[in-house]
Amino acid sequence: MPRRRPSAVRARGSVCGTHSPSIHHVPGLGRRAMAAVVTLEHTRMRPGEVAAALLAWTQAVVPGTSGRISPTCVCPECSGTEPRGRLERALNALPVRARRSLYALLLPVDRRFLALTCPDAYASPEWPWWERRTSLSLPRL
Repeated sequence: MPRRRPSAVRARGSVCGTHSPSIHHVPGLGRRAMAAVVTLEHTRMRPGEVAAALLAWTQAVVPGTSGRISPTCVCPECSGTEPRGRLERALNALPVRARRSLYALLLPVDRRFLALTCPDAYASPEWPWWERRTSLSLPRL
């Protein structure tokens, strides 16, 4: 049975043939995990939603405040803690290996968020862990 050459397989690119590969691209994610993300985005989520949620969560956390509003969009779905919820739904829907790869990208951002926030005593225990946190009021240097 004839096989395709490895260069022909690599040239094919993404599993998705309907969008450009840049829509689905999650920086730092391997090929197998990326293929699982593309499959997930074509079945349960919108194309590019995982990459957009990871970028929005990183932008909300890394500059130093958990409630930072993204300069491009002020809706709750794009800013605040909603991107973390979308990432959690993606983590729960992905296969184990792809979940580990995506979580490895997400872990440093989550640790930064935990370092910048403290537990909220008035939060409901039914809420996700990232919504049971409140911002610390840090003095400016």
